[in-house]
Order: sequence, then structure tokens, then C-alpha cells
Amino acid sequence: MRRSAGHFALLQRVADMQRTTDGWATAGPGLDERTAGPLVRLGLARVASGEEQVELSAKAGRPVLWALRLTADGWDALLYAQVRATPPAVEDPVPGLQQVGLRRAELDALRRFVELRGRLHHGPASGLRSAVEAARYNAASNRWVVYVTGEQMRSMARAFFLERLGGSAAPANRFARVYGVSYPPPALLPVPELKGEREA
Repeated sequence: MRRSAGHFALLQRVADMQRTTDGWATAGPGLDERTAGPLVRLGLARVASGEEQVELSAKAGRPVLWALRLTADGWDALLYAQVRATPPAVEDPVPGLQQVGLRRAELDALRRFVELRGRLHHGPASGLRSAVEAARYNAASNRWVVYVTGEQMRSMARAFFLERLGGSAAPANRFARVYGVSYPPPALLPVPELKGEREA
């Protein structure tokens, strides 16, 4: 078990035994002074003082020789770990917009493209810059997600066309394969002359 996973398991065990933020966890299966040591050293939990042990013993009607409770950092670390371990919710599609998942290199190419607005003869489609700036990373798919219109998708294809000429063909190839959008559009590509026509 990784150290961080072990800390999370310990935090969860203490929280379950403690039940409330002002409660205490006492020694039990998998939890004692030795196993809880890492949490205490990291400031994620603190051990009851002698005075607090006396109070706990009086409430329990038996000697309480050791008790532990999570600190504010401990509760926050537990919450953070729980959120981090939860798969992100699938985002609802935005009406009228296409959800596009981009690799990091593709997002970088788009950022270069939108930064050249005003200097290009055919600049980015209206709103593409905002869509690119609003890109959010989805860990489940390992993609940067943007929501764009059809016009913006065609503009993205042009960005990947320029990237192909000046760098890598991978973004243009994947975009055409996955989303069916390429630049120049197939209708604008020169039609190869058939051999029979040349001879006629």
C-alpha cells in the first residue's frame, strides 16, 4: 500500500471511530499509538492530553490510557482525499454545442492559433478563444474538454492544418478521424484527374 493510501485509510478509521469533530477515537483493531504515529507527526491528528484522558475515563467509566482525534488539517485532508478518489461527474452536454476532447498537444496548438488572432488572414472563429480558455481537464478521459459550435470546430480544423504544416500532423489526423472535420474541407480539395480523361 502506498504511503498516501495508508494515511487515507488511517484518517478514515479515526474519523469512523471518532464519529464527530469533538469526539475521540480510542485504541482498537488497527488503531493504536504506533499505527497512528504518522498522522500525529504530520499534524493530521493529536493525542489526548492527560487532563483530557481523565475526562474521557470518567465518561467511559473505565481507564482511557490513550485517545486520538483528527485536527482541522486531518479533516480537510480526509475530505480532499475523498473528493480526489471520486470519479468526476459526466458533464451534461451544452445545448447546441459539441463536446470535444483534446490532448494536451492539441490544446497547445489551439492556444497558439487563437493568440495569432488579428495577425492571421483568416483568424479564429468568433468565440473560439473563449472556448479554449474555458477548457477543463477530465482525468477520467485524460482529455481537455471544450464546447464549441460547428463553425468553431471548422476553425479548430484549420488550426490543426496550420500545425500540420509547421509541426505535427497528429492533431489534424486525430481530429478528422474522431470528429470528421478536416481542413481544407473535402469539397475544396483538388480532384485528381482520371487517367482516361487525360488521354481523351
